[in-house]
Amino acid sequence: MNKDTFKNPYYLVTAILFVVAFLSFLLFSVIRYEKVIEKDMFKNATSDVLQITEHKALFIKEILKDSRSYIDDIKKDEKLREELERNIKNLITDNIKYAYILYKDKNNVFRFLVDASPESEKSLLDQKFDVSSPEWFELYTKKEPIIIKHAFLQKLSISYLVPVLREEKVELVLAIDFSIKKIQEISRILAMMKMGIALILILMSVSLGALIFQLFRYRAIKKSSYTDRLTNVFNRNYLQDIESKINLNEYILGVLDIDQFKKINDTYGHNVGDTILKEVGSILLNTVRVDEDIVIRYGGEEFVILIKRKSEDSEISYHVIERIFNNIRNHKMFINTEDYIQITVSIGINKNPGKYKNFSEAFKSADSALYEAKNSGRDKIKISEDYLGIEDSSTDNRSI
Repeated sequence: MNKDTFKNPYYLVTAILFVVAFLSFLLFSVIRYEKVIEKDMFKNATSDVLQITEHKALFIKEILKDSRSYIDDIKKDEKLREELERNIKNLITDNIKYAYILYKDKNNVFRFLVDASPESEKSLLDQKFDVSSPEWFELYTKKEPIIIKHAFLQKLSISYLVPVLREEKVELVLAIDFSIKKIQEISRILAMMKMGIALILILMSVSLGALIFQLFRYRAIKKSSYTDRLTNVFNRNYLQDIESKINLNEYILGVLDIDQFKKINDTYGHNVGDTILKEVGSILLNTVRVDEDIVIRYGGEEFVILIKRKSEDSEISYHVIERIFNNIRNHKMFINTEDYIQITVSIGINKNPGKYKNFSEAFKSADSALYEAKNSGRDKIKISEDYLGIEDSSTDNRSI
C-alpha cells in the first residue's frame, strides 16, 4: 500500500467494502453451516468414546461366542454377569456416568441384565428400564449403533446404544450415558464467533458510512477547490492538477480572451464585468461536449479550452471552437432590463499540443496565436503555425 492510499478516500472505501463483504460472507457461512460445524466438532469430540464402546460390544460378543442364548446364560450365570460388569465398568469416566447391558422382552419392555453403576444406584437383574425415545426400538431394525441426544438447559447428555448381534438378530444392547464438556464449548465458541463477526461488521459498516460521508464531503470540497466560483468552469487549481497527467494528443488547445474587457469594466463597472464573465462561462459550458471537453478560467477574462479529438482529423474539434466563437459573438449581454451589449472574443489555437514536451509549451504556442489575433484587430481565431505550416483562419474584425 503506497502513501497515496490514505490521501485518496476511494482506496479506503474499496478496502472497507471488501472487508465488510468478507465479514458478511463469513457471518452468513457460520450461520448457514453452524449445524454442520457442530456435527463435525461433535464427531471429533465423541469419536474416541464411541469407538471404545463399540470395541467393548465386540468383546462382550466374544465372551458369549459359545452361548446359544445370550440372555438366558447371563441371567443364570452370576460369574458371567460379574465378568461382564467388570468389563463395562472400564467405560466409566468423569464424562461417562453409566454403562449397562439391556435386553427387550416379549412384551417390548427393556430390562437390565448388567449394570456398572455405583452400588447405591445399581439396578437389579430384570429390573424394568423405561425408555422415552423411539430410537431404542429402531435399534432392532437398523442393527447399528444409535446416538440419542438429550438437551437439558445448557447441558447436552448423550445415550449411545450399541447392538450385540447373534445370528444377525439384536439380542443385547450395550448402552452408555455420557456428557461432554466440549459440546458446551462448541456452542460457546460458535456464539462468540458470530457475536465477534457481527460486532466487527457493525463497526466496519459504521466506519464505511462515516467514510462515505467524508468521501462526499471530500468530493464537494475538491470540486469547490477546482471550480471558479464566478463562472462555474474549472480554475487554475484544476489545471495544475491535470496538466502533468493529461494526454495532449487527444485534444486541441484553445486560449480565449474577451476583447476590450478592461474597457467594459471601466465603462459599465465591475458588476457588469462579472455578469459578462458569468455569461461567457455559461456559453462555454453549454457549447462544449459534457465529459469530453474541458474549460478552465485561466485568469481574469482568459479561458483555456481543451477540445477532445474524435479522430486524427482535428477539424471536428475545431468546429466546436468556431461554435463557441459565434455563440459569444451573437449573444446579447444585458447590462440592465433593457440595454445590452454584444461582445467579441479572440481565440488562439494549438491544433497539435501533443507535439510539445509539456502543457506549458503547448499553452505558449496557443497563447502566441491569441496575441496575434488581438494584435491584428481582435474578434478573430488564429491557429498557431508551429509544426503546421498552414495559414491562419480568421473572421471579420468586429469590436464593441
